[in-house]
Amino acid sequence: MKKSQILISIFVSLLCNQMSLANTESIKNMAQSFPLKMKPEFIDKTPIDNIYILSNPRGSFLIDASSRYLIQGDIIDLKTDLNITEAVYQSHYSINPKQLPVAQAFKEIKGNGKRLLYVFSDPDCPACQLLQSELEDVDDITIYTFPFALTHLHPTAVETAKKIWCSKEPLKVWKSYLIEQQKPQNNSMSCINPIDKNMELAKLHKIALTPTIFNSLGHRISGVPDLNQLEEFINTKKYD
Repeated sequence: MKKSQILISIFVSLLCNQMSLANTESIKNMAQSFPLKMKPEFIDKTPIDNIYILSNPRGSFLIDASSRYLIQGDIIDLKTDLNITEAVYQSHYSINPKQLPVAQAFKEIKGNGKRLLYVFSDPDCPACQLLQSELEDVDDITIYTFPFALTHLHPTAVETAKKIWCSKEPLKVWKSYLIEQQKPQNNSMSCINPIDKNMELAKLHKIALTPTIFNSLGHRISGVPDLNQLEEFINTKKYD
């Protein structure tokens, strides 16, 4: 390649990078007016010109470079079958599940227990109650449930979680409370319990929506997927 061609190539590359930075800054400024749940922590380029991925712990969505159009949905690379939007989200918000202090969780083994799931759950969260019911239909899995509370939504959930943990059969009482709305008979919160530690753990991992679920790879989803989606999530393999 001639020297002049190399210089042109470098110039074009620098120009594209500058345009990308300008677009990112424009999007960042526009995002200041978004509702809190939509404000991005991360802005990432995509393989599609002028389309960016905005991500926060709640999820990801797309926006064009002009900041005029928000796009709901995923970008799928048909050659590799890679969900680019999901891969970008997980690159920011997945965790190392081996570092989770599972002694602070209810442990339930079903079937052969080979698959793993980690659930951060608020006992008074309706979506958590729905997920707990759905998990009854999942087999061959070990489920670690970290009880904590979103106190701004459920001010008494911390007390409820502590009462359940201090019960004689905490997992059984937990499931009865979430699935059947049976209040714990135990009124004591004096046992050594991890609820306050779980509150800090949730903050550490930016968990502001319940339920938040992690699979064996540390990939995250929030909310309640249907059973097929849940099974697919549990069985997720590493991105290539």
